[in-house]
Amino acid sequence: MTTRAIAVVCAVALAGPTVTAASAEPAPVPLGTADQVVETPVADDPLAGNDVLVSTVRLHYPSPYSTMAHPAACDWISYLRFRHKDGPTQSRDADAIYIGQPGTLTGASTYRAQAPQVIHKAAAQGKHVEYLALERRANCLEDHTGYEAARRTGTIQTGLDYYYRGKEVNGRTYHRYQPQELGFLGEYGLALTLDDWRAVITHAAPDPAQRRKVLCGGHSLGGYLVGPMLAWDFDKNTQTQDDAGYNLCGGGAYALEGIAFTDPLGLHSAPLLDSLIAAFGNNILRATANTAFRNGLLPTIDTPFFSAPELGPLLGLAGEASARAPHAESTLLRDAPRTSSIDLPLRLFLSPHYIDLINPLYDPRRYRLTNRATLGVLLDNNAQWLSALQTGMGALDGPVTAKTFPAPNDLDRIPFLGPLFRIPQVGIGFGQNYAPADRNRLHDWIDYDRIPAGGLHNPANPNGNPVTTPDKEVTSSTDMSEMFAGTGSADMVEWYFPTRILSDTVFALGLGRGDELEQLKYRSGGILDFLLRGGTWQSTPTGTRLLTVIAGDGPNQNVGIGGLIPNNALRPAGYRHFDAVTAAAKQNNGRPEPVSTALVDLAFPPDVTR
Repeated sequence: MTTRAIAVVCAVALAGPTVTAASAEPAPVPLGTADQVVETPVADDPLAGNDVLVSTVRLHYPSPYSTMAHPAACDWISYLRFRHKDGPTQSRDADAIYIGQPGTLTGASTYRAQAPQVIHKAAAQGKHVEYLALERRANCLEDHTGYEAARRTGTIQTGLDYYYRGKEVNGRTYHRYQPQELGFLGEYGLALTLDDWRAVITHAAPDPAQRRKVLCGGHSLGGYLVGPMLAWDFDKNTQTQDDAGYNLCGGGAYALEGIAFTDPLGLHSAPLLDSLIAAFGNNILRATANTAFRNGLLPTIDTPFFSAPELGPLLGLAGEASARAPHAESTLLRDAPRTSSIDLPLRLFLSPHYIDLINPLYDPRRYRLTNRATLGVLLDNNAQWLSALQTGMGALDGPVTAKTFPAPNDLDRIPFLGPLFRIPQVGIGFGQNYAPADRNRLHDWIDYDRIPAGGLHNPANPNGNPVTTPDKEVTSSTDMSEMFAGTGSADMVEWYFPTRILSDTVFALGLGRGDELEQLKYRSGGILDFLLRGGTWQSTPTGTRLLTVIAGDGPNQNVGIGGLIPNNALRPAGYRHFDAVTAAAKQNNGRPEPVSTALVDLAFPPDVTR
């Protein structure tokens, strides 16, 4: 047998037999809609400006995918609605409707800088658009009483007392849910998340014709959910089209620091292999994981080493302090409870050297920082080394010491060997990471637009390389503070992020589709599609206008190693992971912020008259 013949046989074996007759499909499943709507204006959002109206919209929509006992509050979903004051009062009448899904462990407040920019830039073209920033259903478990009390009393001590010391506020005591109480989050997977997205779309644009102006997008994990959303068959019948994800999002799609995959391996081109992987992955691996989630085993990210329910309120209070009293000395880290799930992340993210990870004499809480600097050292790319948490929002204002954990600065500048470090650098975020050099000195924060044109030099080493330069700083620390402080019922951190969303996404995109994940019907492209059928290597959806944004200094650059990033992706220079959605309207290079500009161009292409 010739080599060519062997290749043909292998291809046929992988692809399976050709089916010429369409399989009979079940009748379309009726799709639910919200039966109650409550919209509450937000009057105090400083990021919106004077011409953007913000409101919290809550939809009563009990999910068909949520069958276990759960709090009544979890029968509601919500989003932040942004619109121009001169625009229409009904979403359906807007010229375009952007609907953004947040990333892992984040909420609707993520979009509070970007949404007004998009609205302003569209208005400059004579278009009135809306931006709906989604809160996932699990946000029903959050209690913002401590935030509100801290804002009302003017001190975060009130919030710390409420969340961590059992103090009452207005007769209410905080209850932190334990994993064994959260088994119902084991049902909050991909199908529920996408169906909630659909419910928001059909509420905002009830007529299928109106959905030609709906654009679906997301940041980080939200960007990776865009592909499944476009490829989803909601009523489980492909003969009907109005419910197909690509028609629900008929105006286009955008993935910010994410990739809109539908089938990266191209398994749809190899039905036999697809069936085998689905049978093993779904019936064994996924079934085991889902059983564990429903029985209270890691239904959310809550461990002794890292606990979102414990860190979430703390980060919100950090934002509140930074927004209200940016230059006052912070007491947050000193007053926060000493638990392993707070101490270990602080030591991991703030330690300058490896020895400090275990050195009992090193205490990351002993730095003297202003409220703004406290938020900065947790998030800024010059202090925080983990790329998924990074943003370019300025720098510490005093003498600093270069970190050697997890890697020394400037590895990529080593002659000949330097380029080899580029991949881990953008993946883990090494580069220019610093800690305060003098713990007895109070360190304040220099905002992104106050970095000297020639770069910010370290007073402790004035002849060395600059700590940072203006082109690496793109997000306002003031905006970031407000986003973490939250507005309305939305904040930046999702305390009870359902772990099943992550596992379902992995299974749906290749490890084993089955049960409700089989609704991911409209797959395209992928590696096997390219190898077996001469299709496209990338599995981004075809037929939908798509904007992909990859931060120039962000972790998703590494996806490009496999050629999986669309060739027309926007790569804003100097941007880090969060910057793709948090960057300020005013940029240091004097140009318009590129991501919000591209989003407006996506809805209203410059070369198309609408």
